[in-house]
Amino acid sequence: MLDILTRIRQLVAEKEEFAMATVVKTWRSSPRQAGSCLVVTKTGQMIGSVSGGCVENAVVQKAQRVLATGHSELAKFGVANEDAWEVGLSCGGEVWVYITPFYTEDLWEKLDDALDGNIGTALVTNLSDGSQTLIEDILPESELKAVVNGIYQKRSNSLLSVEGVEYFVHSFPPKNKMILIGSAHITAELIGLAHMYDFETIVIDPRDTFAHKTDFAIAPDTLHVNWPQEVLGDYALDNETYAVILSHDPKIDDEALKILLPSGVRYIGALGSRKTQAKRIERLKSYGFTDEEISKVKGPIGLNIGAMSAKEIALSVIAEVVKVKNGVD
Repeated sequence: MLDILTRIRQLVAEKEEFAMATVVKTWRSSPRQAGSCLVVTKTGQMIGSVSGGCVENAVVQKAQRVLATGHSELAKFGVANEDAWEVGLSCGGEVWVYITPFYTEDLWEKLDDALDGNIGTALVTNLSDGSQTLIEDILPESELKAVVNGIYQKRSNSLLSVEGVEYFVHSFPPKNKMILIGSAHITAELIGLAHMYDFETIVIDPRDTFAHKTDFAIAPDTLHVNWPQEVLGDYALDNETYAVILSHDPKIDDEALKILLPSGVRYIGALGSRKTQAKRIERLKSYGFTDEEISKVKGPIGLNIGAMSAKEIALSVIAEVVKVKNGVD
């Protein structure tokens, strides 16, 4: 849903009536994962998707009925489904789509506040009666709360059954963090892409001229005009953190690496040629880091796409970061 969040907010502000279709289960080959969402307005406008275009037309028709009746529906599409054949489902998989009128005003306010404040939450939908709640509002000692917590901790979207009732858990964890050491042209280009892929962006550069003179088309979420060692300790350097070293100044980069290498960050990439990386490795060894620790630094940074310009380098970096995030070797 995060990919269409801006448009959802616009529709709510305009008091537009619309339905929300959410993929709650898939089987075998399916173009969209559980949690993928499609908004359908009363006029038939579609925002988002629940397949590669295979079942959207049928979903729109069902969404119009949901809007007219106010009753949610669970629709299954697959190779043996007449509706699916009509709209051309040919991938050989199956997809279950839950279609409901948009959330109540109170629920949406709570969810939107959590998303806007980058506070993790999960939306829990009772597929029997259509009722919905957030994870924090479930009774703390209930079996449902325990099972939902388990799904949320895995950052997954999943069906579950508790006491004979089926629920769908749609997880909204806090954004992954991208920490960018050094403010420059590549930094500005990378921030635009990082925001597109829903990263929280944090820029650290003690050089006032670089920090305040860089032309950011999209501003970072946070800009620190400080040395890395002065502010990195304020952040959880965990498995949801990706660090990009871009200052090209060893006095800055190395101070960041001294903190990042022993931490639990998911990714560390450093700008520079192979020659620059070789010199960096020698310096890190002189600081006492082992070969295993140093091997965490990906350098030269980014996937090899023959990048030349700042835009292309930024593209190669975000591609490598997303590859690591998605667990692709």
